[in-house]
Amino acid sequence: MVSSPMYERLMQFADSAPENEKLYGWDDEHSTVVKAIRKAQEKVEHFKDHQGFTGQAGDAMSAEAARALQRFNGQANYYLTGMSYYVEARRAIMLAAEEARQLSPTLLDPMTEAMRDVATVTIPVASNFGLPGLFANSLAVTGAAYVDAVEAQANAQREAKSTEIIEHLESTMNNLSTRLKDHTSEGPDTSNPGNLEGWTPIPEIPKDSADALEKGHITISPYEGGAYGRSRSNAFGNADLRGSDSGLYPGGYDNGEGTNQRVMQSPRLPSRYFPEGEAGSRTNPITDPQDLMDMDLLHTRVNGDRHANGVIGGHTPAPPVDRDHPLWGLNASRAAESQTAGRLGGIGVMGAGALGLRGAARMGSTGMGALGRMGGGGSGSLGTAGAGALGRGGATAGASALRTGSYSGTGMGTYTPPGSGKSAGAAGQGAAAGQRGGFMGASGAGAGGAKEDKKQARRKYEAFRVEDEDEDALPRGYVNPLSQTYGTDKNIAPARRRDDGWDPNQW
Repeated sequence: MVSSPMYERLMQFADSAPENEKLYGWDDEHSTVVKAIRKAQEKVEHFKDHQGFTGQAGDAMSAEAARALQRFNGQANYYLTGMSYYVEARRAIMLAAEEARQLSPTLLDPMTEAMRDVATVTIPVASNFGLPGLFANSLAVTGAAYVDAVEAQANAQREAKSTEIIEHLESTMNNLSTRLKDHTSEGPDTSNPGNLEGWTPIPEIPKDSADALEKGHITISPYEGGAYGRSRSNAFGNADLRGSDSGLYPGGYDNGEGTNQRVMQSPRLPSRYFPEGEAGSRTNPITDPQDLMDMDLLHTRVNGDRHANGVIGGHTPAPPVDRDHPLWGLNASRAAESQTAGRLGGIGVMGAGALGLRGAARMGSTGMGALGRMGGGGSGSLGTAGAGALGRGGATAGASALRTGSYSGTGMGTYTPPGSGKSAGAAGQGAAAGQRGGFMGASGAGAGGAKEDKKQARRKYEAFRVEDEDEDALPRGYVNPLSQTYGTDKNIAPARRRDDGWDPNQW
């Protein structure tokens, strides 16, 4: 289990925040005070205008009445200013609690959690042709490793957002408290003739709240930020970040139905994996989630079909810092579940067996053990823990020990990898080189550089299998039923006749 101390601290505050609603029972007291001040001002004003003295006595009476009005206005302004600090403090507590409740109580959406049982997940590490010297644009990892890595990064993002909310609230409250103390120590200004011109509210309080406060009413709207600076009007800054074109997701995240025709009709770009046997290849997928911490997985679209004009299908985890984000609905609906399940980058052990001998040979005999949830023989070289340790129990035990990076920026969309230390496991060179390439296709060095790759190419012998390269190995028009027909005995459906872009020779 991951540790979330800042989130737990924030939710303790959010759970206790409704206690402040009891203060609404005292709002009538403010109305009573304002009415009493205004009534006293009216009586003094009436005395000033209708006092019966004339001459020097009358002038003295009028001057005393004017000084009395000045004192009343000074006291009224002093009181209203103090109440404005009180109103803004209540507003800050209310808005901070509401923003805290926008954080998701669960780190993983249903579709991401379901991917633990997937044999392999394909993660893009370059936009098109691949990393220099490697010609690899995709990284193969086990589903358990991918989900554990996503969970760790989601926890890091939620912890960062929780810390930011707590610090922002504390800064707001400290600022209001300091200024209120200064205001209280100064006392009412009864010597300024300008007091007769009316009350000047503090800059942070919205005009509607200030006008209501002067009339004897306390109104606190969640749609006005006030001193807190954030409000429900723009979902606390998340409203503009919920679209697939918000900039947080380089490849978007929409699944299927609204796909642009230009994308569907553009040429399909094949996924190029690392050479078979190397860490990150389909026969030797990465099993250690620590090796994935150089990538921003929360904003990376995996298992998608690449086309020249965009990506079709695929899966993007829902953000844990915005429970109202559309991805929470997309990743929980049946449509998203069936579509994503059909486009998973790898196949389970049962699916591999159903492919027959040719499919098993294509996957590689040594990789079969590594692809299974309980297999461990083929993955021992990837790190201290084998695939068997990445089962439910092993993954939970190892999740808390992951060294994650940090999230910051607008919508927590900027990810900083952890330190300069090397990633755990033996996949550090081959896989980490691809990960540093990044989802945006940024340039990254190959494993050892281009010169080293040329030397290795001269020394290394790679077996050639006819099944892998012969385009006529399968009859023309053959469609792998596992690519379009999936599910259980309750929801299995016939294969679609429409070509979905899958390569029939990929298995």
